[in-house]
Amino acid sequence: MLTISSSDIIKKPSYITRPKEITLVEDAKQHVARSVVIPYKLYEKLKDKIEDELYLLNNQKALSDEAYKDFLDIESVVEDLGK
Repeated sequence: MLTISSSDIIKKPSYITRPKEITLVEDAKQHVARSVVIPYKLYEKLKDKIEDELYLLNNQKALSDEAYKDFLDIESVVEDLGK
């Protein structure tokens, strides 16, 4: 896994346009990871899972904390049954 800053992207744009590994892009001042870049082949494998998680994150506010935890428990059981 590679960790770069925004200034590294300016020096070598291929870190973003042609990633060879998982790359963390960190805030140059705070040294905190802000973004992740993954190779496209990996994205294709994880696409459905990523979209599902984004949907849950975007709609998490619609559920109470307890209902959200219950949903996550049920989701893991359903995924296990689907295998």
